[in-house]
Amino acid sequence: MIGLEKGDTGFGYLVQAYKIGGPFMHWITLFGLIALGITAWKIFEIVTKKQVNTKLVGLIKMSSMLALATGFLSQVVGIVQALEAIKAAADVSPQMVMGGAIVSFYAPVWGLIVFIFTLLLYYIVKELIKAKRPENN
Repeated sequence: MIGLEKGDTGFGYLVQAYKIGGPFMHWITLFGLIALGITAWKIFEIVTKKQVNTKLVGLIKMSSMLALATGFLSQVVGIVQALEAIKAAADVSPQMVMGGAIVSFYAPVWGLIVFIFTLLLYYIVKELIKAKRPENN
């Protein structure tokens, strides 16, 4: 059964959960990094330039939603794979079924975390742009 070691805590636990979560975890992280990069770029532009450019701000929100959707897609794919394995196996223990069900939640939880974090970044950038605009009038 795939699972986390009970002795692991803190960062080691997170790394192990990330690895067990599967390849969709990388996509979710990529969407979060894209949003973080665009946010940093836009904040730099807002602070250093007089003209505020709103291009790519919507991409922050879109990447947050893609992270969320990818997390739930990962769970559906994982559950379908688990059901196929259960169907193929002659005898399946309840512990194995529950272990697979628990693992199927790692990517959606990571997607939700990235979603919340990047959505906050989006609204911070939007408010900074709003605050900067009256200066230009």
